[in-house]
Amino acid sequence: MFKIKTPASTSNLGCGFDSLGLAFDIYNNFSIEESDVTILEGIDEAFNNDNNLFLKAYRKACNDIGKEKPIHVIFDCDIPISRGLGSSSTFVVAGLYAAYLLNDINLPDKEEIFNMACEFEGHPDNVAPCIYGGFLASTKVSEDTFITRNISLSKEYKFTCLIPDFEISTEKARSLMPTSYPIKIVYNSLSKAILTTKAFESGDLDLLKIVNKDEIHEPYRKELIKDFSNLSMLLNKNTDGLLLISGSGSTCLYISKEEIDNNIDLSSLNNKWLIKTVSVDYNGTIIEVKDE
Repeated sequence: MFKIKTPASTSNLGCGFDSLGLAFDIYNNFSIEESDVTILEGIDEAFNNDNNLFLKAYRKACNDIGKEKPIHVIFDCDIPISRGLGSSSTFVVAGLYAAYLLNDINLPDKEEIFNMACEFEGHPDNVAPCIYGGFLASTKVSEDTFITRNISLSKEYKFTCLIPDFEISTEKARSLMPTSYPIKIVYNSLSKAILTTKAFESGDLDLLKIVNKDEIHEPYRKELIKDFSNLSMLLNKNTDGLLLISGSGSTCLYISKEEIDNNIDLSSLNNKWLIKTVSVDYNGTIIEVKDE
């Protein structure tokens, strides 16, 4: 039996739409073994079917390899689904690795798995930190080729996930965005994204707050998170920082130099919010061989 451990991730980080991603120490674990029939264990019934992303990625890779074995998967998942924390990427990455592990084929290098997962997902921002760990910038350079590179991250930053009691699908969040933007917004966004990476690298929180006034996705996605403005105000009264939408939401990410008070009163908000302090995961996906 093999165990595949995959970290959560946040993406976009304000102005880095579909390109910046950061791995966190919340994990999905997948224990896999060959079976007589395919069994998905420990997963909600809504995902216990052929549309399960792990199973779809597994079968896609098996098809590329040229053979498929029935698989028994035990899901032990701590990353909430449809909350902007990269859950889908963990399923895809684990499914791809599982195809090679169960078919006794040498594992591809991370770059190959990265490109396979990006092709499956359509964008690299969550896939990269899930595989490599850390803070990364990624992009598509040709029809079937993606690249990613690690960015240094100041250890001064503290990260807090604010996870609400409602989901937002990526499809719905994307549907609210315009299909085109004025050129002024485009070049402003490019310069802000560059300075955003510099602010993360240097630990310059003031710079991070100045340049992280995104115009590409956050103004539209905030419509789905009614508490966003009030949540930001409450957090900033507690600790000076910056609140961003994690991925497409609904989780929000708070970045600060000091840890916030986990007992902060959020009862005035419309929804219930779980406050979770997180650390950066620098290991990415880990594969272990487990005793039978």
